[in-house]
Amino acid sequence: MKLNAVFGKVSRQLDLEFSELSQEISHPLRSGEARENALKRLLEKYLPQRAGIDQGFVIDAQGRESKQIDIVIYDKTVATIFDVNGVKYFPCEIVLAVGEVKSDVNSRKDLEDALTKIKSVKELDRSNEGKNLIITGPGISLSPLKFDPLTQHRDQILGFVFTHTAMTKESVLELLQEYNLKTERRLWLNIFCAYKDFLISYECENGLYPSAMDAMRMYCTTEEEKENLLLLFICILSTFVNEAHVARPNYFSYANIITTIHTDHPLTKT
Repeated sequence: MKLNAVFGKVSRQLDLEFSELSQEISHPLRSGEARENALKRLLEKYLPQRAGIDQGFVIDAQGRESKQIDIVIYDKTVATIFDVNGVKYFPCEIVLAVGEVKSDVNSRKDLEDALTKIKSVKELDRSNEGKNLIITGPGISLSPLKFDPLTQHRDQILGFVFTHTAMTKESVLELLQEYNLKTERRLWLNIFCAYKDFLISYECENGLYPSAMDAMRMYCTTEEEKENLLLLFICILSTFVNEAHVARPNYFSYANIITTIHTDHPLTKT
């Protein structure tokens, strides 16, 4: 079995759900939800089992929250999600990646809107002011291993934009280069996928890799790769999900419980 042949059919199915059927829905909000749900179903099917897929807001222990995010990919093996009247809030420590879903990115405004939303997640404090420990296995955190989302790609939340079509790749590249010039590397977009046209990420020492921290150049697919873009996107995202680090949230910090009023008693009766 050749995956690229299989994903050619998967891409055609996604195109039907993502573009053609969603266009039949006249209400813009519902049409957007249809596109998001089409991508969510695809990710649920093909991402590694640790990945949960949802939408909502991402928060940190300092009380900050992101803008509303279309796709939140989180580690469901360690997840505690706060649900407030059906609106979900994800501690940033458990989040692996976030994505903005667009029917088309045909203007600077479209791309800037997506970048702003993703940046609002990446700016959150995953380290809880340096106190969080990396999770190294079920129930295990090894203190000598440093968790450093400010400098380490695998400790950061990956951000992507997923769209049907977009401006020319030259226009998107130019806008991303402008954004990168004025933005910290850790806040850069990791993947831009216009799945009918092209994919942009980074060229690192060993080739294509979505790390802004290790990037040497921008990476953009050519016309010959059009048929494989969806498979390429899934491969990049799946690889990151497999290797990404999460940290153990301090729920006392989230609850703002520093001390409690209490009394002390002997352990045994004398």
